[in-house]
This record gives sequence, C-alpha cells and structure tokens, in this order.
Amino acid sequence: MLTRFHMNRTVAALILTSCATACGGGGGGGGSGSTPAPEPPASNPDLEPTTLVLLDSVPGPGVTNVEPGQLTSSFAHRGYSDLSLELSSDCSGFVGTTIRRDLFDLSVADFDQLLDHKIKCNLEESSSYTITAIGTRSNDGEFTSELVISTGVTNPAGLTVINEFIQPRDTVNDMFIGYIDGAFFEDLDLPSGIESLVRGLVLEIAEANWGNLVDPDALYDVTSQRVSYLSRHPDGSPSAELTAAITFPVIASGNDFATRDRAIILAHATGSTPGDLDNTDAWYILANLFASRGYLVIAPDNYGRGGTGTEPETYLMANRTGLNILDLVNQVLEETAYDEVYNGSDLAIIGYSQGGHSAIGLHLLFETQGPENLSIRETYAGGAPHNLYQTVRGVMQHLDGSCDDGAYCQYVDEDTTVPFATDRILPGFLRYTNTGLLLEDVVTGEEINPEFVTAFLANDPELDNFKAMLQLSSFTQIVSAGDNFSGSNALVHLYHSQFDRLVPFANTSELAAVLEPAVTVDFHENRCNSDGYEAIFNLTDKVGVLHTLCGLSVLDDALADFK
Repeated sequence: MLTRFHMNRTVAALILTSCATACGGGGGGGGSGSTPAPEPPASNPDLEPTTLVLLDSVPGPGVTNVEPGQLTSSFAHRGYSDLSLELSSDCSGFVGTTIRRDLFDLSVADFDQLLDHKIKCNLEESSSYTITAIGTRSNDGEFTSELVISTGVTNPAGLTVINEFIQPRDTVNDMFIGYIDGAFFEDLDLPSGIESLVRGLVLEIAEANWGNLVDPDALYDVTSQRVSYLSRHPDGSPSAELTAAITFPVIASGNDFATRDRAIILAHATGSTPGDLDNTDAWYILANLFASRGYLVIAPDNYGRGGTGTEPETYLMANRTGLNILDLVNQVLEETAYDEVYNGSDLAIIGYSQGGHSAIGLHLLFETQGPENLSIRETYAGGAPHNLYQTVRGVMQHLDGSCDDGAYCQYVDEDTTVPFATDRILPGFLRYTNTGLLLEDVVTGEEINPEFVTAFLANDPELDNFKAMLQLSSFTQIVSAGDNFSGSNALVHLYHSQFDRLVPFANTSELAAVLEPAVTVDFHENRCNSDGYEAIFNLTDKVGVLHTLCGLSVLDDALADFK
C-alpha cells in the first residue's frame, strides 16, 4: 500500500505552500522544450538570501571521511533560468562548473531548472571545506546553496590485481562466434515458431554488418586482469571494493607494435560484469577484441556488480557511475605497468544501452571535471535512455492506460519493461538518493503499485524529489550544451534503431539535437534500420531483439576504427 501518499497529502500541501512563498516552489511542463521562468515578484533587498535545499550530492550529508585524493564532487538543487550563479570554496585549486537542465512535471510551476554543480579542488586530510553557490535573479532576489565536504585520512590508492591470465589470439578470434552460438540466442529467448526465421535474418545481418566482430583478426594475445581499486560508495564515502577488467596486448606475441595514443573505456550494458573475466560476457569479449588490436582497455563494473554485487546497482545514475569510472581511469593511468601499451592523452568511450547512457555521462564528466592532461577523442553511444525521465514516464502512461501512441510509451511491454524499472532503476534511485520514498512504497514483487503510477502522472508533491532525480540523469534536458562542452574536439557517434521496442528511439534523436550545437555529432540513423531490422520487427514483438542487434552493429563500427 502506498499509504504515505494519502496520509501525508495535507501536510505536503502545507509544506509546499510555505516553500512557494519562501523559496519559489517546483517546476512544470511535461514536454522536452524549455519552459520560461515565471516573472519574479519584486525582491526585498533587506531579506537574507533564500537557501536552495540540496536535492542530491556526492558526498552525501553526514559523510565525514571523504577520501582526500579524490578531487571531484557534485551537488544539485532546483533553481531558475534567470538565476545567475557564482561558485566558490575555501579549498585550493577550486574549479566549478554548473550544468543546467530544464525541469518538468513537478507539483508547482515555479522552479524551472535543475542546477547540477561539478566541482574539482584539492583536499587535505581530516579537514572540512564548504562549496557555496550564490545567485541573483532578475528581480535582485538572492539565493544560496552549499555543500560541506569533510575528509578522513588518506587510503592507499592504486590498483590491486586479483586475477590475471593470457588469452591466446585463436581464443580471442573465436570468442564472439561462441557468444552468438550460445549466450546471444539464449538471451533473446525467442518463441520456437519463429526462432529459425529470426535466426536466419540475424545471420544475414551478421554477415552484412558484423565483419569485424565475426572475424576480428586478432594481432596479439591478450592479458586479462581482474582488478579492484579505490573509489567511493554512492554516498561518497571511500570504497576499495569496486572491480573492473583491464585488458591489453601481449606485445611479444605480435610484430611491429607501436605504443598507442588512445586508451579505450568500455561502459557495459545491462547485466554485464566484465570484471568477472567470463568468456560468455559480451563486454568482456569486447575488451579482449579491442586489446587484441593493440589497445589498453578499461572496462569497469558498475557499483552493485562484481566486487560490490551485494548492493543495489547505480543503474542509470550518471553522476555516481561517472565518478567511479573517473577514479578508475585516474588510477590505471598512474600505473607504469601499462606505459608500453598506452602513452598518450586521448581516450575513447564506448557504450550501448545502459552503457550508452554511462558513456554520455562520463564524457560530460570528463569535459567538466576530468584531468587537464586527458581528453575524449570519440564517444560511441547507442540505444540508451538519454531522456530517462520521459522513458520512465512512458512506462507509467502505459500502466495507467493513458498512452496515446506517444514516442515514449507506444512499445512498452509489461512483462519486459516493468521489471527493468522494478529490479534495476528504482532500487538504486530509492536507496542512494533522498527521494523520501522506500522501495516498498513503490514496488510489490515485480509490479509497480497502481497508487504510485497515479501519483506520478498527477504530479503528486511527494514525488517531486524522485522526478528531479530522474531528470538529473536525463541528458536531453541539458540547456546550452556548449557551456559544458566548450573547447571539445570530440566526435560523438550516436546510434538507435527506430524499431527498438525496449528503449524508445526518441531518446537518441532528442540527444542529437541537444549536442549538435556543442560537439561534432555523427548520428548513424540508417545503421540499425535496414530491411532486415524491419522484417524482424514484423515477425516478432519480442522486446529486446532489435535492441540487441543494433548494439552489435555499434560495436562492430567501433572495432573497425581501432585497427
């Protein structure tokens, strides 16, 4: 039962009325375009600045042992499009950047933006620092928000190699074929009546589109390592339990090796754990394929997988996933063991589905918080819920029976899509962010509570924080991406199939429109929309089939660029 939605409605209304008077209220809209801020009333200059309460931060409130060696943090709060901001701190080497997102569908239409502050500064042991955001609106009204960081003692940094072995070239060459013959079709779980037809079409697509995956032509044997590294728990406290796969060529096994000027970061898709070094795991296979071409490959396990597998995953939580990966990359590149393979300043990021979302989030983090000596040369992102808020809202519309064949709800399948929400999206957001909700308020078994669905679509005030957290991980709501990608020379490759029944195509078409004024975007609209895709679409409504096929085409393209 979702009792708190009914018991606390009067109290919530009183609180929101007070907030609307003192600090401005919430946001509104429902579409993907910008909503202008309401004309602010005249300000009283004698009043103290209004405090904008933090919606989310890494580190979170109450964390007193932040790792001093971690230079990056973030905090977010509601705000206004006409609010000019300045960030400051008492920590040395301070750099702060604000990412603005349009804010929609909250209970009151006052706040119209979500302000996401990215911070870099030097921290000392056992010290406390304050990062302050001070802003003024067009009516001269003043606002403030702050994040307090309290550090502990320095923990030993660097990688710990848990396991290591060599994959011969012949094994690497056969890995993908083994995956197609086994795990791939098993995961698709096709109805027996159409399996042979779909299998034939898949093989046709494979022959026409996956030449690099099917015949990778490995140049080198590959060293595979399972490593752990010092990073942070989703609340920002230190954690040395996160894991990853690191793969790189055995130089002596080939001829004429030249040190590479790019390293590759692989952001895994749903259900993958490359750090397990499992030859049936698609993203571990990919890590070997790229390494066999002579590249250093960094393939992290999300928090909640691998060494932290007993905890809820930070699924589609862009800030937290990105900060973990940033910690990993920094430590890998500090190791001298990989210097013979990689000696450069460029990185490539490759991800699909969940990993495509992670890839864009990580790219954004590198542009705003990354080391000055590293830059992203290219990013490959496909099939991802870049508008996470509208993707979740589409599920709610379907469950409510209010879908009008909109782009985000027309293909929702309860048997497949709803478990993605209940098992993956909701546990992390409800565990690691201050939504005011518990999982049992929202989910019963594999079902989303009907009361929650109704409250979500009715813009119930008790769901405002939860909606804001989804929008914090929605890249399509970014306002003026050029402010955050200024000076970037990266090429962003985007992919999505119009026939995708799992993740709506609109996610990527909207992202392309947001990014194109800021970076060079190559939106490969035709790559996953061939006659073969359409034939499979018409043969089966099985969710995830075409989504997976497009992912393999993306990865084949990426592999072709790393010969």
